[in-house]
Amino acid sequence: MLHQETKSGLNKTPENKKDFYIQQLLRIGVYKSFGKQLYELSMDELQEVYLEYYVGGDIAQ
Repeated sequence: MLHQETKSGLNKTPENKKDFYIQQLLRIGVYKSFGKQLYELSMDELQEVYLEYYVGGDIAQ
């Protein structure tokens, strides 16, 4: 059980969130934004791009 708790804790790290956004964007064919590769973007920029493509531009602003 301790292993599961540790694993779930790791899933919430900023690096894993960033990886999630990058994987989702790559899956739909987004490779660059703001003139940078996705991995070069800050977390805020990644979230902005993710919202733009998955939720819609109106909500992202």
